[in-house]
Amino acid sequence: MPVIAFVGGDSADLALIDRADGFLLAGDSAADIGRVLDTATARGGEVRDLSDNAARTIGALGVEASRLAEALQAIAARVVPGEPEPVTAATVRRLIRLRRDRDRFLPALLFADPAWDMLLDLTAARLELREVPVSSLCIAAAVPTSTALRWIRTLIEAGLFERVTDPTDARRNFVRLTDTASEGVLGWLRSFTGQWRPA
Repeated sequence: MPVIAFVGGDSADLALIDRADGFLLAGDSAADIGRVLDTATARGGEVRDLSDNAARTIGALGVEASRLAEALQAIAARVVPGEPEPVTAATVRRLIRLRRDRDRFLPALLFADPAWDMLLDLTAARLELREVPVSSLCIAAAVPTSTALRWIRTLIEAGLFERVTDPTDARRNFVRLTDTASEGVLGWLRSFTGQWRPA
């Protein structure tokens, strides 16, 4: 039987989220609930019908995730002449630290970009050959848990993230970048780091 977590606020039980086959958020529309249930039941089991509750933000997140997916695919498709710049996990972690360092100088809300923060965190984890639980990814997003979960779900639906079951504990889930997302982020990082080479 699938486990579906309901997150009503930002004080969610992150351990439960890691073990859930899906999560429902306050304000989810019937379509959102249907997608979560379809995904959860695809892993086995059945779920009863739930009531409708409108949420306009999900549509906006879906549009933004689609735009992000297209942009990453375009970056991955570009052919960069010459040797590609090496990208290491240390480089990505350094970039994440620099992004967080802005908060010392300017209000953090000016730079809220949870999708990009999660893409960077998952890229570093992929380079480190490390798995990332849903709860850790929520923390990496640096936004309230419910906002992070909406983005995770939207980016999974957009084909940038994938949920995988922990092979050592089937009750736990990890989030990974898809190959397309990884190629796009790494392509951008190579281009970015190439801009700082001595001329």
